[in-house]
Amino acid sequence: MTQHRRYAGFDRRELLRRAAFLAAAAGGGTVFGACATGGGGGTTGPTKKPGGKVDANNPFGVDPKAPLDVVIFKGGFSDEYAKYHEAMYKKRYPESEVKHLGTQDITPQLQPRFVNGTPPDVFDNSGAQDLDTATLVNQGQLLDITPLLDAPSWDIPGKKVGETLIEGALDPLLFEDKPYGVPYALNINGLWHDGKLFEENGWETPETWDDLMALGEKTKAEGIPLWTYQGQYPGYMVSVFNPMVQKHGGNEVMKNIDNLEDGAWQQDAVVAVAEAFFELKSKGYIMPGTAGLSHIQSQAAWAQHKAAIIPCGSWLKSELGSQLPGDFEMTIAPTPSLDSSDKLPFDAVPYSPGESFLVPSKAKNTAGGLEFLRIMLSAEGAQKFAELTYTLTIVDGAHDSQDLDSTLESSLELVKAAQAVERIEPPKYGTWYRPLQEEIEAAMGVLLTGKLDARGFLERVQKKADAVKKDPKIKKFTR
Repeated sequence: MTQHRRYAGFDRRELLRRAAFLAAAAGGGTVFGACATGGGGGTTGPTKKPGGKVDANNPFGVDPKAPLDVVIFKGGFSDEYAKYHEAMYKKRYPESEVKHLGTQDITPQLQPRFVNGTPPDVFDNSGAQDLDTATLVNQGQLLDITPLLDAPSWDIPGKKVGETLIEGALDPLLFEDKPYGVPYALNINGLWHDGKLFEENGWETPETWDDLMALGEKTKAEGIPLWTYQGQYPGYMVSVFNPMVQKHGGNEVMKNIDNLEDGAWQQDAVVAVAEAFFELKSKGYIMPGTAGLSHIQSQAAWAQHKAAIIPCGSWLKSELGSQLPGDFEMTIAPTPSLDSSDKLPFDAVPYSPGESFLVPSKAKNTAGGLEFLRIMLSAEGAQKFAELTYTLTIVDGAHDSQDLDSTLESSLELVKAAQAVERIEPPKYGTWYRPLQEEIEAAMGVLLTGKLDARGFLERVQKKADAVKKDPKIKKFTR
């Protein structure tokens, strides 16, 4: 694994997408741009006349002889799961030629194709070089997938596809209340530790910030730093910061941030969590050298017990691969509550979907692209993804009866507990305003490893939020 993408949510690839920008963390610029052609607004439903008979087994009228063009981001999840889904498609439509491309270069591969009007039929928009989804939507380059949600499930009897998804499954790809793709992987962001190490030392999972600071003294006494993170990609720490803010102040706090409300980054809950993060640095609880580490290096160090805790999403085991010791008991826990005044309970965790699968509106086989997504959202397709990637999907209940390894069991337990309490709503600013997201991540890196204190961090981020709000060239969204 060399690169990958985001989202609470952050999905993993978003967290890594902006390495070039973060290398110049002190700056305030941005490194993204428009990607396709002109136009406005998305397109609803397949734009091509159905080439096959429309029925319950073929709700989009797929032409059984039409080729299917699939592009998959080949990162930590690899692309073996997609090959399985393609085999399911091929079994249903044996006369179709399925073209598969696994790549980490999404923008270099696909930007010219969008410009030329020859995009693939479905693609996984992930990785450090993914296309800007908001730009694609604004240019009318993506299909509104509402017809997919209204179609019958591939293999869950009596259910429409939309009825088989977890609550909020499509939130990351909603623009003006319309869904423009499927965020497939159920990324559960939290704090990981080795259950065996904790048991041997009598350490308890910290449920409050004070508990975490006390644990820092205990791990320090054993010669183990409390914390490390993917230092070159401070977005991983934003995925801890956001849920702590929401737990402490409630979902309304993040809604104000998403809506670019004046002074949103000066709200009491935001200030309190920023001060806590500064404490993590000032007490020396972060593993020395963390700032210079890639995600691979920091995660490997954690697996070697060079730090007790690391924040990450549920893709962590898949990414560690053979670097994970055989007796390691990977266990995920929620981010700690700041204190007893938190408005959301400790069990609340971000479980926002990521790994965005999109159907271009100008694809040759839009019906086939939608059908491929219907296959992915089947119970069989979802279970195979989990088996191969150690990550759950947005298909509700698909994994309840599945034979899961201990890491997936830990993830599923966390999700079930989170579903029993008020949900942490996924932040939207990362999708809506990439320049703001980039600045937040850059400032977070300086807060944790540089000369910024909590006040300086918040002033820097608020300045960028104000600039985005005032920029007439940036389309604004609200929720």
